[in-house]
Amino acid sequence: MKEDQIVHHFIFQTKFGYSAIFYKKSPFLLTRIVLPKTNKKKLSAFSDKNKQQDYNPHKKAIIISKSIIDYFNRTSVHMLTPSWEWLDAGGLTELQKLVYSATAKIPYGKLSSYKEIAEVINRPNAYRFVGTTLAKNPFPILIPCHRVIRSNNTIGQFAGGKNLKIKMIELERNTVKKFHFKPLSSNQL
Repeated sequence: MKEDQIVHHFIFQTKFGYSAIFYKKSPFLLTRIVLPKTNKKKLSAFSDKNKQQDYNPHKKAIIISKSIIDYFNRTSVHMLTPSWEWLDAGGLTELQKLVYSATAKIPYGKLSSYKEIAEVINRPNAYRFVGTTLAKNPFPILIPCHRVIRSNNTIGQFAGGKNLKIKMIELERNTVKKFHFKPLSSNQL
């Protein structure tokens, strides 16, 4: 198998549990982020024979994993802005990319609704499409789908489970309160 087809994975621990990133090395392309699981063995469900543990991870994989660890430790409130050159977006439609791009601009500690995202991408009736797209988000945290809720202010679905979504929203809310900072608006990023 060619090196550009091999998907490596790097497992690391956060305060919320074990997480992993999956990527190709040459050129570097992040293929997936797995949200924290309480048990490291639960991450094995995301591996298959074409994916291998990387004991010498790519420099960019280390940067991304450190950013995720810092997020859960509340040591950094400004996550990496997704660099589309680092993300394997090859299987995404242009409309899905628009949804992810709009979602990536939601400031830390702020929430948006599926409907608001649909309006931002100029498809005001596509809020269900937005929800479906975010449910399949391969890059959670970098593309903060946990910041998107229903228009009636209920949590909505989340690939990591509703409890994790609530914890992440509360983590951001408490960090904003503790450090008295105002999140950057999307046009400042």
